[in-house]
Amino acid sequence: MRTIDHHDIIQRYGSMLAGAAGECRDRPEVRAELDADPRAFFVARGVDVPEGMEVRVADDTADTVHLVMPPNPNNAIADDALTGIAGGSATIAVWPASSVISTVSSMQQGPDA
Repeated sequence: MRTIDHHDIIQRYGSMLAGAAGECRDRPEVRAELDADPRAFFVARGVDVPEGMEVRVADDTADTVHLVMPPNPNNAIADDALTGIAGGSATIAVWPASSVISTVSSMQQGPDA
């Protein structure tokens, strides 16, 4: 049996996660539910969050941008975790540079620009 990791969750539930972000923006009571217990919020919506996996919520603001880094492949893996692993691959989602530059530029110009 394969363990679900963060990459699997993004691949399976990416559109739902984006929809949840929009819903939280539009409905304060939904955002309050997310803030109270992020893991339970997603589990209640059918996201298969493994036991022990922490879910964090962070807000980008005019003066704070979060860069989410993928797990470090150089971190040591316990020998017992390696049993049965024959190989694997990774996919990294990247925003187009033009989108990031446009967002940063509009943040610098302010909301009335």
